[in-house]
Amino acid sequence: MAIVIRRLEEHDGVEGFECGDEPLDNYLKRHAWTNQEKSLIGVSYVAVDESAPFAVLGYFTLAMASVPRHAIPQKHVRGLPPYDLPLILLARLAVDRRFARRGIGYALISEAFRISLRVANEIGCRCIITDAYPVRLSWYERDGFVPLEGSLAAGPRRMFLDLRTVRAALQR
Repeated sequence: MAIVIRRLEEHDGVEGFECGDEPLDNYLKRHAWTNQEKSLIGVSYVAVDESAPFAVLGYFTLAMASVPRHAIPQKHVRGLPPYDLPLILLARLAVDRRFARRGIGYALISEAFRISLRVANEIGCRCIITDAYPVRLSWYERDGFVPLEGSLAAGPRRMFLDLRTVRAALQR
């Protein structure tokens, strides 16, 4: 299977996508295209197999956001201004359960990092945040995400990743 990751297209086959989480499934099926093309509030990227280029195996959505400076771990904000900091929101990331444990999630987050670095270089941005489900915390921590201060213990946990960490990892 040769995986390609590209922007969501209107004719992509999203109706059969099932990751096992109704809100993530519903977002892709009902809102991703509208948010991307009409509302302009987030861009979704899909993983497809080259041999079946319109069947979505997984996806992620990126958007812009900001957080108060005091919510970012102190070692990452030295020298930054005292107001809300711009960042990239990894709003969603999911893999169809039929294709789980095949490295698609890793490919998706790697592409999200590459895109985030390009965006950061163009517009100025220091970090990525995501809201991780409790059962996925260790998956995000493996890539360097850390919980934001004041993040709730119950439900999704807001996590932070300094783009300098991503840049350094890619330069190795």
